[in-house]
Amino acid sequence: MSDVPTPGNDREYLSDDALADLLGQALQTVDRMPEHVAAGARAAFTWRTIDTELAELVFDSASGLVGVRSDDVDRQVTFRAPGVEIEVVVIEEGRRRLVGQLVPPSVATIELVGGDDVRSAQTDRLGRFTFDDLPPGPVRLAVLDANGASTVQTDWVLF
Repeated sequence: MSDVPTPGNDREYLSDDALADLLGQALQTVDRMPEHVAAGARAAFTWRTIDTELAELVFDSASGLVGVRSDDVDRQVTFRAPGVEIEVVVIEEGRRRLVGQLVPPSVATIELVGGDDVRSAQTDRLGRFTFDDLPPGPVRLAVLDANGASTVQTDWVLF
């Protein structure tokens, strides 16, 4: 009798994801990947955005508010890269919203990365964009071109 499940028997079938996980566990037990290979893969992954311009943080309203304890102060941040500025305000009004604008105005896709959350928004003709329900913690913005490639990217900022 075969151990392979066949239609009509009482055995459970594994989903593709469960089968891939089981195979991965077996390979980790038998032939573990050397750490230097994993480190090389992580290092190579960072080069995927080598052509992306990193926008420099040029203004952060939180840096001048040390010791101020008020919940009604909106956080303003400005990033600058050659040819573009990204101006951002985080508004706390029951829910957290990130409102921003590209200067000079241009129509583009803005990508917000925060933890495991990745969202996109299209700017209007004035370069304005909004993200509702901003997750707490570090976030990063990227300006994407028409092909979806990142042209400008901010550093991580804690909001």
